[in-house]
Amino acid sequence: MSYYKILGVAETATESQIRDAYRSAVRRVHPDSAVVASPTASLQMAEVVRAWSTLSDSALRRAYDAELFGAQSEVEDDFPESILFPPTPIVRGQFPKKLIGWSLVIGVVSVLLLDVMSGPVVPTKPDGLLQSGSCVIVDSNQLAVEVGCEVDHYGVVRQLIGFDMTCPSDTESIRDRQGMGQACVVPSQ
Repeated sequence: MSYYKILGVAETATESQIRDAYRSAVRRVHPDSAVVASPTASLQMAEVVRAWSTLSDSALRRAYDAELFGAQSEVEDDFPESILFPPTPIVRGQFPKKLIGWSLVIGVVSVLLLDVMSGPVVPTKPDGLLQSGSCVIVDSNQLAVEVGCEVDHYGVVRQLIGFDMTCPSDTESIRDRQGMGQACVVPSQ
């Protein structure tokens, strides 16, 4: 069946008549808009789209007319059949293994270079706030004061608890200097 018959227009139809016929045919055969679902609706829709794509392009239409009516024209010489109607192979997408592999390698190398280029971790100076792992001394008021672990210290804080709680038996309870609670301190030997 010719593309003209699919769209329901004459071979001499103008571009606007072809466009109007295409729109009408789409409304009639589109699988989503058809009143009664047809098992061949998607095939009919594909034929309508193929007819429209050929007849709406003036160069493709001239080549189609020349082929349909058997007339030899310059169009056939300008557009061989392989260019006018190229086969469209279905190609399945490939998983980008190489891209992911190279991204992973570059990421690992970047992390290793940053590690090599960075200096050693400098211990932070005491900030005055007790937390687990803080080294403390006991001042004259029997309060825990944070100090650097590199100096002589009384012990290391295991945990901080409220005033109404008790420390584990293997630790010593010392009041926090900020008045936030008690520090359970493991005394240094």
